[in-house]
Amino acid sequence: MKKLYISLIFLISLSAYSTEFLDYGTIILGRPTDNSITFNLLAKKYLDFYIEYGTSSGKYDFKTANFSSKYPDPVESKINNLNTNQRYYYRIQFRENSNQSYLSSSEYFFQTQRAKGSKFTFTIEADPHLYDKKGSSGLMKINMQNQAQDSADFMLDLGDTFGDDHNPTTITDAQLQQLHVNTLQFFGILCNSSPLFLCLGNHEGESGYYLLQTPPNNLAVYATKWRQKYYPNPIPDGFYTGNDEEEPYGIGKPQNYYAFEWGDALFVIMDVYRYYTANEKPTGWDWTIGKKQYDWFKTTLESSKSKYKFVFAHHTLGQGRGAATTVMLSEWGGWKDTKKSKYEFDIQRPGWGKPIHQLMVDNKVNVFFQGHDHLFAKEIVDGMVYQEVPIPCDSTYEIGMLANADAYTGLNLDGAGYMRVTVSTEEAKVEYIKSYLPKDETDSLKNRMLGNSYSVKSTISDVQIEENNNFVIYPNPADDYIYLSSSEKFIDNIQIFDAMGICIIDNITMSSNFGNFKFDISKLPIGIYFIKIGNKFEKFVKI
Repeated sequence: MKKLYISLIFLISLSAYSTEFLDYGTIILGRPTDNSITFNLLAKKYLDFYIEYGTSSGKYDFKTANFSSKYPDPVESKINNLNTNQRYYYRIQFRENSNQSYLSSSEYFFQTQRAKGSKFTFTIEADPHLYDKKGSSGLMKINMQNQAQDSADFMLDLGDTFGDDHNPTTITDAQLQQLHVNTLQFFGILCNSSPLFLCLGNHEGESGYYLLQTPPNNLAVYATKWRQKYYPNPIPDGFYTGNDEEEPYGIGKPQNYYAFEWGDALFVIMDVYRYYTANEKPTGWDWTIGKKQYDWFKTTLESSKSKYKFVFAHHTLGQGRGAATTVMLSEWGGWKDTKKSKYEFDIQRPGWGKPIHQLMVDNKVNVFFQGHDHLFAKEIVDGMVYQEVPIPCDSTYEIGMLANADAYTGLNLDGAGYMRVTVSTEEAKVEYIKSYLPKDETDSLKNRMLGNSYSVKSTISDVQIEENNNFVIYPNPADDYIYLSSSEKFIDNIQIFDAMGICIIDNITMSSNFGNFKFDISKLPIGIYFIKIGNKFEKFVKI
């Protein structure tokens, strides 16, 4: 009897383990909207399956048609007619042949578009580099498991994910396919419940330069088509805006840049590589996001009324290191060099209007998230946060710090991990969550420990800024002092706000015999500010 009892326990455990779907294939969710979700399912061998789903855990009132999948060809299916602002629960019913009974996968979930005012969480990672020595597969699994514990509405990956462009002229179509398939096992841990949004990195090789080399037999065409096959990125459809251009060689819409709104936030994902063509490794003004993407970016920022605006790209200028040191240059900032010796934007980009950085500042972008530099680094430029996202799976925990920390002027932190952002009506909380291998944990270093945390507030755009002809600020931009010329001889209760809408100086009283007022701003950081007198606001810039 004792032996029978032990055998029964073993069989029950084996049965429960066998229904974990990762043993049979991967599910990648993508393109969540207000009323739909897209599944991309790749089986390790032939599977017959269907999806059952509902709005309560453990209760599945709906199901899809039957599908079949056989490696290496995934099945992509869209579920429509969903409720907005709703969490759904689902599982996969699957079998390997028609003579078997269906097995049930574990229960997973997905979320449709949040309503304004809703609280939600999303996560961000950058630069897995699993195709070279920088990335540890063991730590990558832990990083994905860590993110899965957050039950985020979705996650963003900021590139250098599939690679590898180190051999751009000799890499084959089959090798590119395998690189994209290899990464599925890691995304499958998380993205069966948190839909994946991809942002392209330099090592994806999807650049305008590579697209022109012996098409269609080149790195960029191969990489684009395999990414599209296994990873459903947004396509303009009314919910998403983005690149609606049809590219040749079977690419169609490349799914490379896009934007959407979720709750109180706008999300804008840029492609900083597809539109430079002059050089393999562009510098200065050779680098560009292209006029079409620029116009879309401008319209997207200017037309959004969201409380929070987040922009994502692999890196400023698509290259270099750091953020504050690069944002003033070329298409991003308009200047020839960091010394601001010559402003060239109107010459180099006639008719465009403003550099990218200025567009973001003027339209109250809260945080620009980037990768490429493999560490946590935070800088603030003109009141806007530039957040470098750490590498998720560096088992040395110091690659980025050793190589690139000197390029940053703000807060730098080592380690591996991801960013978790929780958005509410009051604030957007940005956290660095660290990942550690079990062998590297100590009393002070723990997996999922908090590395850093800060919050950004809804911008001052929520305050109505009105014209006020009773006073004028000059010079603007200013250096150490600003002057107010007013028809009033006495002004009291002046307040100064930063670009994030936070009051930094209160209850200022200034007086003059002639209506000209002088104020010392030498201690203020460089940035954009607003002076409030009564209910009136005026904007000035500290340089």
